[in-house]
Amino acid sequence: MKLILQLLLITFLIGKSYAQESDRSVFGKTDAYLESTLDSLQIVGLNYAILVDNKVVHKKSFGSAHAQLDVPMTLDKSFPVASISKMFSSIALHKLLSIHNRDVSETVGDFLPSRNDLPESWQKLTLEQLLSHTSGVPDQIDYQIFLAPESEQSVIDAIKDKPFSSQPGTESKYNATGFLLIRAIIEKLANQDFESHMQTEYFDKFNLISAKYGGFKKVIPNRVTCYQNNNGNLEMFPLNYSPPMYAGAGLNITINDLAKWFQALQDGLILDKDIFNKIWTPVKLANGKDGYFGLGWESYRLEGGYRMVGHGGAGISSFRHYWNENTNQNITIILLTNGAYDWKIRPNQMNSEIANMLFEK
Repeated sequence: MKLILQLLLITFLIGKSYAQESDRSVFGKTDAYLESTLDSLQIVGLNYAILVDNKVVHKKSFGSAHAQLDVPMTLDKSFPVASISKMFSSIALHKLLSIHNRDVSETVGDFLPSRNDLPESWQKLTLEQLLSHTSGVPDQIDYQIFLAPESEQSVIDAIKDKPFSSQPGTESKYNATGFLLIRAIIEKLANQDFESHMQTEYFDKFNLISAKYGGFKKVIPNRVTCYQNNNGNLEMFPLNYSPPMYAGAGLNITINDLAKWFQALQDGLILDKDIFNKIWTPVKLANGKDGYFGLGWESYRLEGGYRMVGHGGAGISSFRHYWNENTNQNITIILLTNGAYDWKIRPNQMNSEIANMLFEK
């Protein structure tokens, strides 16, 4: 019996050693791929993390946090994650809907009945349509109203008489205005301003110390400088957001805290799993086909039983969670950059390349 136990222990240790060596090998490949991509696309700086079965198994920094100061990138740097913020807002909204026994099939008018400033056509839109970018509501970006408006009212007044881009429920088309309304609904249900609600219910509760809302003018501790190419010159990229747009963009957070929040979500500490499974399901269009979004998250069905959910951020960052419905394999890849000299940065494509390496392991 003692000999059998010794043999079993040896077998276990050999297997564990082989698995660790295999992990080191594949992470060496992903590191090398990113290092090469950093050079070829002249990305200024990058942090990335890999989670397998909701455990962080690898993370690394490359490049510079501030090019003009030659400050090395480190894992404790905060990034403006832009539209990745939408994932947080969607989860917060669904938590409030669960508490108040409400549903995404209800309309803007159901939640904001006293908002006479909103056109009737806007009041008929469902939360599902707003979250899935199928509302067709006039998009403020189309009318040069970007992400730092003076007030919510200034946006509404500027576009409320503009035509819808499509009939509600018929087309997936990315839309910033929808999350302006989502913010108002969150504040109504929470009886609290959006930023305070997110701080008390999520950032404080889950010890996300780095999580702060604010555009480039706001002083955010340890935040990287972002960059872009302007006529062949590398210059600072002023990612600016004001409070009316915080539900759709404006969050700053470290890769460590972003991973921590997702782990809490996956562990069922924020929402029941059946709720976020609904959030992750692509919303059907009127023609019966899947749209490109679930409820505030991008959501795709891939070949071979694979699924992917997540969000990109300002064309410079990418959050992706992949799983196989047949094997239950699941991997999360978070890739945050602070911009590049090359416009072809494509962080979502980089994310997919890393996922392919990991699933082929």
